[in-house]
Amino acid sequence: MKNKKIENKTNKDRSIKIECNGGFREVGNNAVILDNGKDRISMEFGFNVSDGIGPLLPKTPVDGVVICHGHLDHCGSVPELWTVQKKKPKIFGTQATKDLAELVLYDSLKVGKLKGKPRNFGRNDIKSVLHAWDIVNYKKPFMIGDTKITFYDAGHIPGSAMALIEMSGKKILYTSDFKIEDTQLVNGADYSHLKNIDLLIMETTYSSRSLDKRAKIEKAFADQVKKTVKGGGVALIPSFAIRAPELLMILEKYGIDFPVYVDGMGRAAVDISSRNPKFIRNSVQLKSGMKKAILIKTQEQRRKAATKPCAIITTGGSMDGGPIAHYIKHVYTDPKSALITAGYQIPGTAGRYLADTGRYVTEDVDLKVKCPMYNFELSSHAGRDELLKLVKDLRPKKVLCIHGAHCPRFAMELRSQLSLDAIAPKQGEELVF
Repeated sequence: MKNKKIENKTNKDRSIKIECNGGFREVGNNAVILDNGKDRISMEFGFNVSDGIGPLLPKTPVDGVVICHGHLDHCGSVPELWTVQKKKPKIFGTQATKDLAELVLYDSLKVGKLKGKPRNFGRNDIKSVLHAWDIVNYKKPFMIGDTKITFYDAGHIPGSAMALIEMSGKKILYTSDFKIEDTQLVNGADYSHLKNIDLLIMETTYSSRSLDKRAKIEKAFADQVKKTVKGGGVALIPSFAIRAPELLMILEKYGIDFPVYVDGMGRAAVDISSRNPKFIRNSVQLKSGMKKAILIKTQEQRRKAATKPCAIITTGGSMDGGPIAHYIKHVYTDPKSALITAGYQIPGTAGRYLADTGRYVTEDVDLKVKCPMYNFELSSHAGRDELLKLVKDLRPKKVLCIHGAHCPRFAMELRSQLSLDAIAPKQGEELVF
């Protein structure tokens, strides 16, 4: 494999090798390994939810894994890494990230079996990872060997972090997923005190377009839910589990006065958010919404919920399985009801197929959905304008673009428009910084 060099005129004698194991020119699957000859650190070790493929396994063991938030595309393959290393790495992340990782890792085992794509680890491996997990907090530095790492709030989901890595006399900021604008669930990214960044490793998910203002989308979402329920229908809201607390908070903010049910893994995600109030923008608002919400715990409750006007927040967000498969059978022909999605539908999923064709198709059903369908893009990622703002605010010496479908184009823009040294490596490349 041919090495590429990122020119740096200072500290050449203490170079850092960057191994591009995952998340390069793709969305998710993050795995970036930093090696200065003494410390080997994996910045996350994720999983591609679309195709079930994980990152390249390291050629040599890593000393530690830094997990910036609890989404599968950032932590989903950590137990696999654990199984292949004789010397077990240290694991670092916030308490909320650990709690959410536990939820999604165990679920990934179940989903993998159902889809015929079993994971390369078992429940005991997940337990071992969780047992070895070191809890770290924002702005409280921790060490992996001689490398100092400090977390800053990334504004993505509860407990999400940007990581400032101080290695070999250089400052590297690894953003993971971030959002500058406040959402209903969490405050925006906290990076105002970061200065003199030598290398910025940044996500570029929405590098090709900006997103509408969050407050505008939230109000439109709440208005549509209220309109559907007041009109005598069921507002069916498929949600990824980790987004469920935010949807509940939005409905609470806009004065819901009708039954709101929460089903599936969303129940656990709401509980995790409530147990981690310091990572929530307004924990009082969440608790108020939780008091009004009805948690579905039995099949009888599930059967009755869709028989009268109400809102139902339920997994799964991709619509491949979970309680959503039950509820949609009750509303798909009802013109008063509505299917209301609240984010991106991953290619290859039942949700994406429905958005493209109007048919809900799984191995068990094929339904022509006749009820109204709406999508509100409540993304927790930075839009194009926020990505550019981060770069302009930080003015890093160099930028490495990852976690996006248009990484090379965005790197070219940063070079041509901002005169920055920006690159977008391919997976498997090795860089020397």
